[in-house]
Amino acid sequence: MYYSFSRLSKLDVIWAGLFDTNNRSFFEQHHNPYYELVVIADGTVHLQTNETQMTLQSGQSLLMQPWESHTGWNPQERQGQFFWAQFSCDPGLNEFLLDQASQLNIVHAERTELRTTDIRHEDVLVVPRQFQAIQRYKLLGLFEELVSTMKQPKGYFRFQATLLLAEILRLIANDFLEQSSVDTNFSASYITFRELVNHLNNSYESDISKDQLEQVLNRKYEYLCQVFKKYARTNIHHYIHQLRAQRAKYLLLNTSKSVKDIAEEVGYQDPFYFSRMFKKIERISPQHFRSASPEE
Repeated sequence: MYYSFSRLSKLDVIWAGLFDTNNRSFFEQHHNPYYELVVIADGTVHLQTNETQMTLQSGQSLLMQPWESHTGWNPQERQGQFFWAQFSCDPGLNEFLLDQASQLNIVHAERTELRTTDIRHEDVLVVPRQFQAIQRYKLLGLFEELVSTMKQPKGYFRFQATLLLAEILRLIANDFLEQSSVDTNFSASYITFRELVNHLNNSYESDISKDQLEQVLNRKYEYLCQVFKKYARTNIHHYIHQLRAQRAKYLLLNTSKSVKDIAEEVGYQDPFYFSRMFKKIERISPQHFRSASPEE
């Protein structure tokens, strides 16, 4: 069984600790209102959830749902210790069917790189319910730090605990990904697209020419146009105008600079051409945009 959650999910650690399974309470029924992640610290642990009996070894993890019944079994055999953490997750974890691997869109190329879009890509992380981590000692070290942080609270300890839990889940999810057959390599064209977008984001006020782009990115201009169109679903020049309009809006609202000065600052030598392009993108002239905005 596997669970999935968005990288944008809000995590919050409620409790964490190190438990010795030779304690009698281990063989009582437990029901917690939160998600619970267990990682075996040392030895062998016999754990039962609902009707399923498991034998877990050091470095193995088990992820349980809220209110899931669990207890120890095989009290005749000496058992080890395990780290545990109870946490909330919003939105919650969903069951993930591995035969629907197409949903595991690890290698994605969305328009989130563009500064002018509101699209969010909520990468899906997949965590097996029961798993043996490749990086066992790193996992145990992170959990030990998490337990220490929760036991000796100081400063921003809840924030630190959230970061540690996120890293623990990332490590498990990444280890699972490496052991699966999912292709996690990005294409060369997507890497070029990211380099191109980064250049445009930092140089849009300048006169960006065909020759300059070819020199900076070491690619033919025609190829750069194709790559940008493929991933951004718009062309390079339109994106540059959008960036300039985005900056112009900020200057119109937050400074007393003239439209002419703003035009020059964002990359237009002709203020009339700037006004025409601004109105084409924002459907309002720069002057009306400024006057229509409520004053503080």
